[in-house]
Amino acid sequence: MSPVSRNRRSNTKKQQGNKKRSGNPASPKNIPTPRERLDLSDLHSGNPFGHPSGLSFLQRLAGAGSARPDWFGPSIEGLLDEAEVLLDAQGPRQLEDMTAHLLGAHVHKAVQDEHSLFLGDWVEELIDVAEREAREQLADGAPGGRAACLLLHGLTSVGSPAVAHMADAALSRLHPVVHGTDTGEHWPDWLGSAAKPLMTGDVWTMRDVYGSRIGVIAATSYPNGADPAVYLFDVDACGFVVLAGGGTFDDADQAAAAWCTAVGAAAADCVPQPLDKADTEALRCLIEVDLSEITIHGTESRAVWDEWFRALRRIHDLSDALQRHGSSLPTPLNLYQDIDVTPTVDAFSAWLWHEHGEEPEPEAVGALVGEWLEGALPDTADSVSPHRIEHQLGLINDWIPDHPATIGAKRLLPHWVRFLAQRANIPDTAAAAALATLATASGGGHRAAEHCRDVH
Repeated sequence: MSPVSRNRRSNTKKQQGNKKRSGNPASPKNIPTPRERLDLSDLHSGNPFGHPSGLSFLQRLAGAGSARPDWFGPSIEGLLDEAEVLLDAQGPRQLEDMTAHLLGAHVHKAVQDEHSLFLGDWVEELIDVAEREAREQLADGAPGGRAACLLLHGLTSVGSPAVAHMADAALSRLHPVVHGTDTGEHWPDWLGSAAKPLMTGDVWTMRDVYGSRIGVIAATSYPNGADPAVYLFDVDACGFVVLAGGGTFDDADQAAAAWCTAVGAAAADCVPQPLDKADTEALRCLIEVDLSEITIHGTESRAVWDEWFRALRRIHDLSDALQRHGSSLPTPLNLYQDIDVTPTVDAFSAWLWHEHGEEPEPEAVGALVGEWLEGALPDTADSVSPHRIEHQLGLINDWIPDHPATIGAKRLLPHWVRFLAQRANIPDTAAAAALATLATASGGGHRAAEHCRDVH
């Protein structure tokens, strides 16, 4: 009998296989899987949203009788009202940042208000409404028309390939209206570059002391060298591989400093390292990062929502840049199936016998190691960060409480953390912080605290 309760496993289909989701109080909201996932094949798809019918969202709603989320209307109306700030943009990068922040503000509010999101549908409707508003207000010479057009330009820059495709199509339909209206104002010369952000292929990577918080910095610019910058991906791989933030910066040093500040003490000594384009395994976090609605907890920071759309787009852009240099992002793996726990079980069992003369109960150690490795990036298997400990405790606490394997695994946890800290050769202070987190989060009291005094 497995110590893992069967009803705690909720699988969602992603490109690399089925993922397990926890059933603890911090589990994701029960919302439908969105259309768009990190599937690089949609870069060249004739049907970028993947709908065989090719019908628009509103047409599908009418045909299926589905309910349109009630937050769509007020949010889109409010966003278009606020879009007049885009009139102050002085270049494509500023327009891109402003658009990302506008989108982030409204999605963050929807999450805080506990709405079901359907973000792909929301953006699709936003594009439809922005096009209509631009058409109507440009004819009247109202500033809202220019703002709506600028929003569409911004969406071609921060939106995924599918979103950019739709926004660009809307701008094409508006072209006769834009150029047939004499408002006495000129559109900025740089606007034609707004839809074409490019990555150069220059990439730097960083990891915190535990190895499971990852920063990826990629150089980017617009045509003719306009607005050179870098884009930061901040990925947290302590539990499910998720976006922790990001954004544009002037250069790699500035991005690295921002990342270190966000991560805290665990990143105090991190220095960005140039990526060898012949070995892109360090970028696996970008392939495995989950940017689907099924993983939303509602506790994400505003920084995550500001980059939710743009991060997906920049992964596609980076893939293109690497291909131009004869390289590619890593091939996706199945992180949740066919995990061979035997080598780690054997190594931990041997360590435990050597250190304490104790031989663990096979089912308990197998369950503990299996839970720890399931979903982990290959190079974070030994990561033992405080955040990962909290995440794992949330999963283990959802096991059948009185099962012998559950009881045994919890008893082994302090030994397991100490074993990994030695195996990964992390500094004593970092290992002590991990054990202290275990003692606090598990209520383990004296047993875990004893190990803090003798980490290595």
